[in-house]
Amino acid sequence: MFATHIREDLYHCLKCAMCQAVCPTYLVTRMERYAPRGRVQMVRKYLEGDLGVSPGLREALTSCMLCESCAGACPSGVRLNRVFENMRMELHENLGESLPKRALFHALKHPLLMRLGAKVGRMGQKGFLIPLNVSWKLGNIPVTRFQTFNSVPFRKTAGPLASPQGTRTGRVIYFTGCATDLVNEDVGAAVIKVLNTMGVEVIVPQDQVCCSVPVFLSGARREALANVHKNLAVLDQSDVDAIVVDCATCGGALKTGIPHLLEDLGLDTEKALRVAAKVRDVTEIVAERLADLELRDMKQTTTVTYHDPCHLSRTMRISRQPRDILRAMQDVRLVEMTASDQCCGGAGAFQFEHPEISAEVTALKKSRIRDTHAQVVATGCPGCRLTLAGNLNESGDPIVVHTVQLLAERLIPSRFPKGKISGGNPLSENAIPLEGTSCKKFLPTNPVPKTLRTLDGSDRADGSCELAGALSCPAVP
Repeated sequence: MFATHIREDLYHCLKCAMCQAVCPTYLVTRMERYAPRGRVQMVRKYLEGDLGVSPGLREALTSCMLCESCAGACPSGVRLNRVFENMRMELHENLGESLPKRALFHALKHPLLMRLGAKVGRMGQKGFLIPLNVSWKLGNIPVTRFQTFNSVPFRKTAGPLASPQGTRTGRVIYFTGCATDLVNEDVGAAVIKVLNTMGVEVIVPQDQVCCSVPVFLSGARREALANVHKNLAVLDQSDVDAIVVDCATCGGALKTGIPHLLEDLGLDTEKALRVAAKVRDVTEIVAERLADLELRDMKQTTTVTYHDPCHLSRTMRISRQPRDILRAMQDVRLVEMTASDQCCGGAGAFQFEHPEISAEVTALKKSRIRDTHAQVVATGCPGCRLTLAGNLNESGDPIVVHTVQLLAERLIPSRFPKGKISGGNPLSENAIPLEGTSCKKFLPTNPVPKTLRTLDGSDRADGSCELAGALSCPAVP
């Protein structure tokens, strides 16, 4: 079903090609079928009955990264991302999906299956892929460059509530998403640490499920509805100040993607709009209250560059706040890369389904990052982090972290609770040498150096360990 109110947008296209000037797939291929203008004309021909559904049409439409650059550049206001999302539903309902995708969609509806898959994946990483230093690649990323799955799901570790010491200044729901729950426990711990330090009570709903972006952006919009309704029931609470996300993609889904999905399907959007009004990226909240945080000076200057995730900068319109946070750190020197808001080439499953185009887009981003000579790349999307960390694998390349991790590393100990947060994640308060420690997260190709220290940054070997100072480092009691 192609939404009528979106169909009308097709006739507003002026064919001016302004969208092509910012489209990452067109810039590397120079082919009209990989440009927004060309895709719009194919959709129009399909709806007018002059073009049939075919694998070729699917390839042209799924080669779009849905980065929204084109929609932002269109002088006629054509909602190109929504046009392509509606067309993907047409393709899905006519052509179906491959068995691997159907299996993924099924798993994303069932948290127990996701956690079982993560457990099996971790066993494979620890027992086979990492010890043997296997050279296989998934897409363009060596399998040994993937961060290992959490030993325990983060939501289980964090528990349902993380309360600050002293006066409570706010109350939020933390929508962790799949990445933090299953892989990026370091980010989740940093988010809770920073919010608790600000006096914010953090609710971590144990029954939240995947936001379903991988499902509905693939065209399986009706299949995504079960998760959508589950999450809306969990998140629609009147007694919280905000719904906090650390993942740009989850935030974009809750803020605009799900209301648009329901609208296009002719379903009630009232609850989705209430939830959307409260959704905020963690950097938004932190940037507003930087004065509440006392930060340590790490003494040694660290050069950082910032990558704008597509869903954060365009969908959620957040770009200034992460930079404000970085500039608030005395020892951080922020160096802007060229075209920081250009897509990194990951775009979720795109990098695995279209590895050739993805590699070219990512190569351009890598070059711009390397031109800054930064030691660290900060970003706000686990997908971008995966793509950049997986491809920045040469000697001297920067490490990739979430912006809030850098902030959490610099909090003055006296200003945050000692001991454990609600579910038992340790919060370290002192710098501790990691003499000979075997890191559960990092890889044999990048061992933890004997001189590495956490939190204070002393004796740190550049690029050696992306978890230096992170709350989840196993060497920190």
